[in-house]
Formats: sequence, C-alpha cells, structure tokens
Amino acid sequence: MLWRKTLRVLVWIAIACGAVAGIVAIFFTTWTVPGDDPQLAVSMEPTMSAGDLVLVSRSTGGSEGALVRCADPDAPGRFVMGRVMGRAGDTIEFSGGAVSVNGTAPTSNLACDQSTATLKNPATQEDEQLRCFLEEFAGSTHQALRSEKHTGGDVKTQVEPGKVYLVSDDRALHLDSRDFGVLPPASCQRIVFRFWGAGGWADVKKRLTVLW
Repeated sequence: MLWRKTLRVLVWIAIACGAVAGIVAIFFTTWTVPGDDPQLAVSMEPTMSAGDLVLVSRSTGGSEGALVRCADPDAPGRFVMGRVMGRAGDTIEFSGGAVSVNGTAPTSNLACDQSTATLKNPATQEDEQLRCFLEEFAGSTHQALRSEKHTGGDVKTQVEPGKVYLVSDDRALHLDSRDFGVLPPASCQRIVFRFWGAGGWADVKKRLTVLW
C-alpha cells in the first residue's frame, strides 16, 4: 500500500539524517560568536559577526590561512578568533596597515561587492569607515578590512617554535597576535561553516555559508 511505502521512505530518511547528525557531532561542535565582547566581534568583520552560529572542528591545529578560534590566553573558558598567517619561523610584518609574511604580501587587487564597511570602534564608540578588499592567501580568497586613515604602528615578529600567529580580518579594529601574542596550535580549532547569522534564517547572505 502507498502509505506503507511512504512510511518506509520516511523512516529511512530519519535514519539517514540521524546518522549524518551523529557523524557531525563526533567531528564538529557548534558555537555562537559572543556579542558581549565588542572588540572580538568587530575584529573578524566582514567574515564573521557577533551572533553567528558556526560549525567548529573538534580537532586542533592551525594550517596556514585557516580561520580558527583559540583558547583566550587571558580569559579561561573564552576564545579569540583569527586567521593563521604565521607558523614557526615565519616573519610577520605590518607596515602602513598592510601585512606581509616572510617579505611577501598576500594578493589584494580586488574590491568586495560592498567596497566600504562602517563599524563602531569599541575604544572610542565612534563610527569608522573601512575599505573592504579581497585577499588571496594560502590558496583561498577571503574578505578583509583596512583603514586608510589609521594604519597603526609598524610591527615585525618572528614566530617562535611551536606557535602560530593569528591576524584579524579587520586589520584596523583588530584583536589578534599583535594584542595577545602567538598561541599554541593545540589550543586552536578550525571554523568551517556558518549556519546563520544574528538575523536568523531570514538573513539570506549569512545562512549556510562555507567560511574560508
């Protein structure tokens, strides 16, 4: 009978979904980017925002270019975020607001769909207009922000053995290794996928997004 066939199909679909959910739970965990730390939230714009529900790998480490969350060295139980741009022995240099790795700057010739972003500076509570550009690094392309007015001081660091250097996608309003230092890769987990943003399922631009 038709209803029996339909029921059988539904049962198999439920079993398959349960199996997939079980596999995902073994290898990944979910995490909502906290909104109670304005500096953390603004530091990963425009890639991520406060309220984003993301999928995080349970395995630790940090390959070059990976977007990761790492244990906050200054606040147990909390996390910092960043993109791995330096590993042991690499020289990371910031000059004029631009970053280079071992003397080579990532390619950044293209502008984002929205060429500027206006964000509130947590330190001054004033709005700042930042330029958005597409950056190619370690085989993938991601968005990043830069200030044309406030480039910050020049910084040059050689990553010590057994550590990684994180860089915020928001290069101006950052919270990265310039602030908290280098980190052990064993404290880091890769962020791979966003289910939706703070606006929920209705926010089409942020739902079901692979994160690079």
